[in-house]
Amino acid sequence: YAHHPHGFWTGYFTSRAALKRYERHSNNILQATRQLNALANLNLRNSIFFLSEAMGVAQHHDAVSGTEKQEVAFDYAQRLAVGINVASGIINQAYSKLLPKSSQSPPSPTQFLCQLTNISECVPVQDQTRFTVTLWNPTINPVLQHFRVPVTRAYTVRDPTGQPILSEIIPVSNATKNIPGRASTATNQLIFRASLPALGFNTYFFEAKTDEKHEKPKIKITKNDECILQNQNLRVEIDAQGNLGHIVNLKKSFDVAFTSQGFYFYQSFPGNNSRSEFQASGAYIFRPLTPTAVPVSQTRSITCIKGDNVQTAVIVFNDWASQEISLYDEAE
Repeated sequence: YAHHPHGFWTGYFTSRAALKRYERHSNNILQATRQLNALANLNLRNSIFFLSEAMGVAQHHDAVSGTEKQEVAFDYAQRLAVGINVASGIINQAYSKLLPKSSQSPPSPTQFLCQLTNISECVPVQDQTRFTVTLWNPTINPVLQHFRVPVTRAYTVRDPTGQPILSEIIPVSNATKNIPGRASTATNQLIFRASLPALGFNTYFFEAKTDEKHEKPKIKITKNDECILQNQNLRVEIDAQGNLGHIVNLKKSFDVAFTSQGFYFYQSFPGNNSRSEFQASGAYIFRPLTPTAVPVSQTRSITCIKGDNVQTAVIVFNDWASQEISLYDEAE
């Protein structure tokens, strides 16, 4: 709605996008923690309250909306981080009861959450010669999904039965490696497909390959050339300038054409908010200076990466804007 002719309250739909994402991420952890607490019969509801209370506060209309002052946004994020830290302890206790073990088995290793995989960072595992990844499925349906693990070397990946499974190494994009605050030295991502039972988990085992066993990656990388991503169901066509042209459903012979695709911004209207005609654009109010969106860059570069598990187009617009379009094997 609008409280005056130039005061349309649509700015907060995108204000503080990082906090919006963190609130959703925190909710995922909260729901998984509640499920594990129940399945492991831990009865730790009081401990879960730290995160559930922080989530309740973060969903206030001046929190997740992004309309608060920056210092207040920091406080919301800190409350969520404290709650997640407590929740991780509950997750560990649950797994210590639920993970299979025998009388001769050593105690279950401490589990930790890799919360920065969205920037290809998981520092505790990136240099290990051996580690495990336990994946929890919070839904009531079995899932078959690809996962990415940031690494500095090649690994053999084994499923819960000990059988080797297909995995491959693809490079982390320069745009990701240059994200401010990223502490990881991982330059690659290991991609594998995992099968998870409904409302359950599976553990996958990683062992570093020796020099003798190390194989050259079977991926194909091209730069600034036409990039066609295709699997059994879909075909994505991107030209040499990084423009998305078509997405084709191969099974239904259905083609969606794009005339243009990119990142744009609106220049904000300056003002002092003294009267409606001087309303400035801000966290609450979206008021562009002109109705025309401005592209973030007039040129772009494209890198096309093709492997067995995934095919990816990395489109770089400038130093701070890039896009990755990935198509996984058998994805629909």
